[in-house]
Amino acid sequence: MKKWMLSVVTVIAGLFLVACQPQSASQAEPTYTATLKVTFPDNKVVEEKVTFEKDDSVMDILEDHHKVEEKDGLVTSIDEVSQNPEKNTYWMYDVNDELAPKGAKEMHVSEGDTIAFYLQTFQ
Repeated sequence: MKKWMLSVVTVIAGLFLVACQPQSASQAEPTYTATLKVTFPDNKVVEEKVTFEKDDSVMDILEDHHKVEEKDGLVTSIDEVSQNPEKNTYWMYDVNDELAPKGAKEMHVSEGDTIAFYLQTFQ
């Protein structure tokens, strides 16, 4: 009976130890890279390579690297530089040199994308 009990305890302890081991790199969520570029009104440009996970949105990435304010999924301020509706000036962004067709919360990023934010004044 003691041998049987010792065997059960050994198996349970072994399972516990295996379950408590940290995930290896091969089991971790893969990461991807993109370029994030923000052009401010004084022509200051902040450009950096960023990493992200599958299904991250443009907003997720922007919020990871800048102080952002948004309304309804659209960016209204980056690093305390706000758009100005009275002057018809708004934060816009391109993905791979094309105007984004969706708000930053709905637009997902792919490996190697270049995301560029800038203030645009409309006439």
